Amino acid sequence: MYGLFLAMLVALPSAVTLGYYTLSGDPSFRPLAQSVESAVFSGTLEGSQYMRVQLRLHAPTQAQGLRMAKQMKRSLSAKGIDAHVFVVDIPAQERAGVVFMIRSNRLGPYPLSRASEGIRAAVAAYRMNPPPVEEG
Repeated sequence: MYGLFLAMLVALPSAVTLGYYTLSGDPSFRPLAQSVESAVFSGTLEGSQYMRVQLRLHAPTQAQGLRMAKQMKRSLSAKGIDAHVFVVDIPAQERAGVVFMIRSNRLGPYPLSRASEGIRAAVAAYRMNPPPVEEG
């Protein structure tokens, strides 16, 4: 009986997250889903997202990339937008910057010094063309 209880205790978190993933479709709650860090640096987020933000940086360390991605995500969350932010390593001859992608529209690249202008433009574009409402 003790072994059965222990097995249920270990399996319960995965079962709950799988149930939530099935109901909501949010891939971040899928059991054994890829980590946020790997998604941020690879830029391979599953599913079509309504807003994606590409941070184009020169040889970023993992700590720098995560810090900047979290700041960008926090800025957009304050405006009521849940966006996927990922980091792209670019060659030294290209300018570092930020690109906002809303559906098939692309805004930028904005230089890092003008990222706040890009956020304002992306928020305006997002609000002009809101995501479709899911029926259910």
